[in-house]
Amino acid sequence: MKRPVTFNFSVAIFPPLSQQSNGPSPPLTPDMLYSAGSLDPRLSLSPTTSVGSSNPTNGSNPFTEEEVTTISVSTAFHPNSHPNASPDTIFTTSDSVWFYTSSTVILSRTPRAFRTLLGVSLRDSRFRDVVIPIDIPSTEFNVIMHLLYGSSPAPHSPTFDTLLKAVDRLPLLDMNPQDYVLPNTPLYSLLLSYAPLHPLDVYSLAGHHDLYTLASQCSPHLLALSLSTITDQQAERMGAVYLKKLLLLHVGRIGHLRDILLKVPDFHPETKKCTFNDQKAVSRAWALGSASLVWDARPDLSSHSIQTSLSQLMEPLLCDQCQMALKNRIKDVVARWTSVKVIVVFMKFWLDMRLPFAFDELGG
Repeated sequence: MKRPVTFNFSVAIFPPLSQQSNGPSPPLTPDMLYSAGSLDPRLSLSPTTSVGSSNPTNGSNPFTEEEVTTISVSTAFHPNSHPNASPDTIFTTSDSVWFYTSSTVILSRTPRAFRTLLGVSLRDSRFRDVVIPIDIPSTEFNVIMHLLYGSSPAPHSPTFDTLLKAVDRLPLLDMNPQDYVLPNTPLYSLLLSYAPLHPLDVYSLAGHHDLYTLASQCSPHLLALSLSTITDQQAERMGAVYLKKLLLLHVGRIGHLRDILLKVPDFHPETKKCTFNDQKAVSRAWALGSASLVWDARPDLSSHSIQTSLSQLMEPLLCDQCQMALKNRIKDVVARWTSVKVIVVFMKFWLDMRLPFAFDELGG
């Protein structure tokens, strides 16, 4: 069941202690929610589903309708969500959802987090007394905060598009995706789970942020892709290096298949029933069958398809030795094709400089 990202609270906001007097306080305007001192540590929260309700949940609640406002608070990052890391920094997203976070946790993961957005370090004391507005939807910001806390956003069932946008926003928040989208982390696992359904989008994301491990693990799902369907936008997003590696993976596998099929079945000593010319006919049939197989082959060609196609050459053979030679050759082809690599291999620092030898590294 999909868990909600937010829930509502009716909030009674006290004026700053320094501004309190014995007389009644003037009502707060929405703009004052973002001003220094408007968040008192005695902030009163009570669950509700209405806005500005005049029926307090507690009969002794002294606040009037004008003083009660409903806000949406993240279910994953509310005041009591992380007892071991008390929240001291509050963010509000573009759709007005409040996130109660710990600056200590955030800065321990990324010392420069949000620095470009805020102009100064999040460590600055001024950010302990204000709500920080951030122009990011709550669904995406939820993924980012889970990333900083090292937890998984999976319980909230973020969409694939939300995950992509969240990763794309990381550099804008002074966070390098290469430091966070790592193997065996929750976000990495979530992205990889979408590879069977959206392989090109995952690969393009990996290429855009140079996440070569994610690209490598995603690439087997791209073997069935027709390269002609890649749009200009997708090619530009993944970048020239990753597009080249994908191209070499496809071309390299077909090249390896051609090389594997090049050798004809072994000849055997002539007999009265099977002369040298008879065996040459078997070689010609193998050459024609191989050419047809390579012509129609795709990078995701299965070993079963190869075996089925070549086994048809057995039907007209009457010589037991020719049949045995053909069987052994088919078995060898299937074994060698199975060993050909199906992933893009990234040899950092030097593979990009060895384009003529890329087939050897990427193909097997």
